[in-house]
Amino acid sequence: MRLSYNWLKEYIDCGLSPRELAEKLTLSGIEVEAVEAFRPRLPRVVAAAVMAVKPHPGSSKLSLVTVDPGVSPPLNIVCGAPNVAVGQKVPLALSGAVLPGIGRIETATILGEKSEGMLCSPRELGLDLGEAAEAGILVLDPATAPGTAVDEVLEFDDPILYLSLTPNRADCMGMLGVAYEVAALTGAVVKLPPEEPPQSEESVHSAVQVNVLEPELCPRYTARVIREVATGPAPLWMQLRLLKAGIRPINNIVDITNYVMWEYGQPLHAFDYDLLAAKEIIVRRAAAGETLVTLDGITRELDEEALVIADPGGPIGLAGVMGGESTEINPRTRTVLLEAAMFNPASIRRTARRYNLPSEASQRFERGVNPGATLAAQNRAALLLARYTGGHVMKGVVDTNPVPPEPRRITVRPHRINEILGVKIPVSEVTEILARLDFGVARGSGGVLELTVPLRRGDVLIEEDVVEEVARIYGYERIPLTLPRGELLSSRETKRQQIHSLVRQTLVGCGFFEAITLSFINRSHLERLRLEENDPRRRAIALQNPLSEEQGVMRTTLLPGLFKVLQHNFNHQEMNQLFFEIGAVFLPRRLPLDELPQEPLRLALAATGQLPDPNWLTAPSPADFYLVKGALEMLCSRLHISGMELVPAALPFLHPTRSAAVVIGGTEIGFIGEVHPEVAETWDFRQPVTICELDLDALAEAAVLVPRLSPLPRYPAAWRDLAVVVSREIPAGELERRIREAGGELLEQVVLFDLYEGEQVPPGKRSIAYSLTFRRPEGTLTDEEVQAALERVERALAQLGASLRR
Repeated sequence: MRLSYNWLKEYIDCGLSPRELAEKLTLSGIEVEAVEAFRPRLPRVVAAAVMAVKPHPGSSKLSLVTVDPGVSPPLNIVCGAPNVAVGQKVPLALSGAVLPGIGRIETATILGEKSEGMLCSPRELGLDLGEAAEAGILVLDPATAPGTAVDEVLEFDDPILYLSLTPNRADCMGMLGVAYEVAALTGAVVKLPPEEPPQSEESVHSAVQVNVLEPELCPRYTARVIREVATGPAPLWMQLRLLKAGIRPINNIVDITNYVMWEYGQPLHAFDYDLLAAKEIIVRRAAAGETLVTLDGITRELDEEALVIADPGGPIGLAGVMGGESTEINPRTRTVLLEAAMFNPASIRRTARRYNLPSEASQRFERGVNPGATLAAQNRAALLLARYTGGHVMKGVVDTNPVPPEPRRITVRPHRINEILGVKIPVSEVTEILARLDFGVARGSGGVLELTVPLRRGDVLIEEDVVEEVARIYGYERIPLTLPRGELLSSRETKRQQIHSLVRQTLVGCGFFEAITLSFINRSHLERLRLEENDPRRRAIALQNPLSEEQGVMRTTLLPGLFKVLQHNFNHQEMNQLFFEIGAVFLPRRLPLDELPQEPLRLALAATGQLPDPNWLTAPSPADFYLVKGALEMLCSRLHISGMELVPAALPFLHPTRSAAVVIGGTEIGFIGEVHPEVAETWDFRQPVTICELDLDALAEAAVLVPRLSPLPRYPAAWRDLAVVVSREIPAGELERRIREAGGELLEQVVLFDLYEGEQVPPGKRSIAYSLTFRRPEGTLTDEEVQAALERVERALAQLGASLRR
C-alpha cells in the first residue's frame, strides 16, 4: 500500500519525519519497504498567470499567450491548448527546463512568432490525470502565486511510504487505520474528517429498494441516492492524492468513491441510478448461465458461487469485486446510487480468483473491512459528492442491518503478558498502551483486564493477540536479548520408535521402497475391495469439508493408497515394484462420531513384477507370495519374534487359494496374499500383485529388542535327512511343528529342502524332505541317541498319515 505522508498529516500530526515514521512503523510490525518522493523535481518549471490570449496570425489552431512568470518580465508563449484563458494560473516551463518524456525546452520561433517557453499539460509534467490530461494545459489553484515552483505546488516532494502489510492487518488498508496506528505509537490524536452530508427533504426510501437474499454473504448493505450531480474532473488536489496512492483518476464521482476507500479502507461503488431497472437493488447468487459485462468490457459467464448485485433485469455488478458496464457512471449521469456494504471475505476471494479480477476493493473485502466504518464511509462520500458534483443528497440511508456487531471482549492477565514477553511491564503501562490502541480497558476481579476490542481490529481474537499488541507498541527493541535456557536431556528413541526404525531398515534392506500416501481416500476405493457389508473397514469417517471426492473419507486400511501408487507406476510402464508403508488408520467406535476414533498403526507391503531386473549374471525371480513371506520372516528374525504362522484364510479381495492369515503367538495380526483377479481388474493392474497388511502395534508388542546371544557350539552336530510322503492337505508348518516336538532338546534345526509331486508320488499327496540337525550342548551325541530321536520323529509323523520315503 502506498501512503502519502502529507495526506496522512491531515488526520494526525505525529511530529516525526518521514524516515522516523517509517522506522517506527517497521519496528511495530507494519513494514515500510521504501520511502520515495512522489515525483522527481522539475527545475525551471514555475506557476504563471495568463495575462492575455490572442489568435496566432499564422495558424487557427495556435494562440499567442502572454504570461506573468513571477520571476521575470512577461513572456510570450505560442500555445496549442484549447482551454487556455485569461486569469488562469498554469505551469510554465522556462527556457532551459527539462520535461519528462520531452526533453529540454528552448526559446523558439513558431510560424514567425517567438515562443519563450512552454505551457504544460499534466502528461508533460509526468502526471496521468485521465480525461483531464487530454483537455489541454493543467490549470492550477487560482491562489497560486506566480513564480512558485510547480513541483512545490503539486507536492512532487511528498514522501510516499510503501507499506508491506501482512494479511491480518486489514485495518491499515486505509489512511485512518494507519493514523490510529501512528497515534498508538506516538500518543498523538487522530482527527477524523467531516462526514455528515447536507440532505434534501425527499426520503431515499421512496427512491430505491434493497433486497438482500444472501444475508450470510452480505451481512450489511447501505445505499444513498444523490440527485442532480454534474460529472466532470475531480478537484486537482484529489486527483493528485489518488495518483500518490497509485490510482488513476477517472471522473469526480468515481474518484470520490476511490478517495473515501483510501481514507476509510471501505470500498464503495457508484451506480448510474437512471440505468437501474425498477429502481431496485437485489443482492443474490448468480444463476447458472447468467452473463455480466464488467467495467473492463469483458463478458463473463457467471456460476452459482458468485455473489452479484442485480436489479430485476439481471446482474449489474460482481459484489465486492467489479461493477458492471450497464450501470457505469458516464458523462450523462445525473443521479447516483452510492453503495457501501460488507461482504463475506471467503466469497469475495473465491469470486476474484475464479474470474481473475484482483482489485483494490476485493483485496480489502478479502481481508475483512471494519464493520463500524460502513456508514461513516457512506456519509463521507455523500458529503464529497454534494460538495464537488453539486448534487443533492436525499434524506436518510437504506440500511439492511443498521446495528453493527458488538465489539469483541477479551480477558487478559497482566502476568501472562510478562511471562510470554520475558520482560516486566507495569500494569499501568500495559493499560496505557492498550488505551492508545483504542481498546476499552476495565479492571476485573483477580487483577485481570477486561478489554473491548475496536471493531476495526478483526485480527485481535485471543489473549495472545493482545500480548503481541502490547509488545509492538512497547517496542520489540526494548525487550532484552536472552539466550534460551533449559535442561539438556539425553535423547533416546522409545521402544515404539526403535521398532519402527528397525522395520524400515529391514524392509529397505529387502529391496522395498517406502511410500507415504494421504490419510484421506475415496469411499468407492473401499467398495472396490469387495468388502462385506459388516466389515469394520467399510465404516469410514466422512470429512465435513473434503477438498474433493477423492479425499472424502478417512482411510480404514492402507491398501487403497498403495494400490493408487501401483496403478500410477503401471501407467508409467514401471512393472517391477516393491513398496511398504507405515501409517495410521482411523476406526470409529460408532458413527456418527461422538468421540475420537481409534488410530492403530498398520504396516502394508506390496510386490509385483520380477526381481532383480534382468541381467547377464542372475536370472530374475517373480516378486510373489514367497518374496513377501520371506520379507515377513526376515522382519520377525530382526525383531526376535518366533512362532510366526501362516494359516489359510479367505478374504474377499485376495485370491481364494493364495491367501493366508498371519498369526503370532496364537493371535491373528494381519493377512498376506495375492490380489483377487476381479479386484486387480478394477484397479487396472496388469500383472499379479501380492499384498500384506499387519497390525504394527501387535507386531511391536511381540518384538524383543534386547539381543539374544548364545555361545559357539563346542561339540559336533549330527545330520539326518528325512523324506516323507504326506497328504497335500497337511501344511508344511504342521509337519515342522510335530518334528520339533518329537525331536526334543537334541533337535537344533529343521530345514525344508525338497518338495516333490509327480509320477512316483500317489495322487493327492506330496513328498517333503527335511534336513535335521541334532546337537547336545554338554557333550558329543552317540548314534543311539540320534537314532532314538529320529524314530520319535518318524512315529509322530506317522500319526499324521505320513509314510517314510526310502
